Amino acid sequence: MSERGSFVTQYIYCPKCFEIVKDVLVDDDKYLDSMPIKNQPIVAGRIGGLYANEESHAMEFEYGTILNERLCHRVQVAVLCEAGYSNVYEFGPQLRGEQ
Repeated sequence: MSERGSFVTQYIYCPKCFEIVKDVLVDDDKYLDSMPIKNQPIVAGRIGGLYANEESHAMEFEYGTILNERLCHRVQVAVLCEAGYSNVYEFGPQLRGEQ
C-alpha cells in the first residue's frame, strides 16, 4: 500500500536557497508533487512512499542529502506522514560541519 504525506518548508529569506529548494523539491510525479506557494518563498506539497514513514525517510536521506550539500543557509522542512508521524528537519551548512 502506498503512503501519502505532506511537507512544507519554512519561509526562506535567502533567494539563492529558495532557488535551490525549488530545484530539489518542486516536482510533479508519483512520489513528489509540490509547488511554491503563490507569492511566497515557501514550497509545499505531497510526498509519498511505499511503506509507513517512507515520506520522512525520503525527505531526510534522499532530498535532504542534496539540500545539505547545496544550501548556504539553514532551512527547516516539516513532514507529516500518513501513518501519523511528523518530523521537522533542518538542512543546510551546519550539517556539513560548518559553523
